[in-house]
Amino acid sequence: MTSRFFKQLLYGSILALVLPAWHLSAQNRAVQLANTQQFTLHSDAINDDFEIMVGLPFGYGRSDTRYKVLYVLDANVTFGMVHDIQTLLSFEPENPPMIVVGIGYKDFTNWIQKRARDYMGHEVSTAPGSGGAGKFLQFLEKQLIPHIDKTYHTTDSRLLYGHSTAALFGLYTIFQTPDLFEGYIITSPSVDEDDDFSVRRMTLTSSTPSHPIKVYTSYGSREKTSFKTAYQRFLERFKSWEKRGIQIKSEEIEASHMSSMAPAFIRGLQYLNRTQ
Repeated sequence: MTSRFFKQLLYGSILALVLPAWHLSAQNRAVQLANTQQFTLHSDAINDDFEIMVGLPFGYGRSDTRYKVLYVLDANVTFGMVHDIQTLLSFEPENPPMIVVGIGYKDFTNWIQKRARDYMGHEVSTAPGSGGAGKFLQFLEKQLIPHIDKTYHTTDSRLLYGHSTAALFGLYTIFQTPDLFEGYIITSPSVDEDDDFSVRRMTLTSSTPSHPIKVYTSYGSREKTSFKTAYQRFLERFKSWEKRGIQIKSEEIEASHMSSMAPAFIRGLQYLNRTQ
């Protein structure tokens, strides 16, 4: 009886040690999205490392089909959402499968400061280190996009998605090199935080796309009042760019700044995919 008791006690002690360790090991395993790859790319222009996340369409490895590429900013927090939404929408004939490329940060600890550095077109006093959008654009145009085109089965068709501060970079790209992408999803662009830089840039720039491009832009109905005022001022000026071959659609989403992200992205993607 005593021997059996000690055997049970020993067995229980071993389980008490092993099971938590097994459970902890299981907890520490990262969730992995299907059909995705990830690699680090160093930018000489910015002198920083970026974590590049790539989502591939179903059946990618079994054919030579070439795909349009959707580039996603703020990928540390948006890639999963965009990848899964695009995968689901691609089951509908009007939404073709695409390669999704997310641009995130290798070091995520200073994410807020880095996105101000990379996405804002000029230095803003409330965002220390901001104003490096020109270098980030150089990284995309000269390094990342050529690397993606060399590595994967891509077409010349590219889309860009950014929300909030990241959407400012979408506007910056349109005003600098509009032909780099054929479609832009620019949701809740933080035009209230850029000292009217976007509006002033529209007045100063002479850039005109060599072929028609489409832009979807939106804002949330529950955004703060100062943002809504700045957005309407921006949109009124931006609409004049339709004379330059830019097709613009703007919508109000019944949501807040953050909760509008998913529905606005869906509507934006469907708009860019629409042939008429």
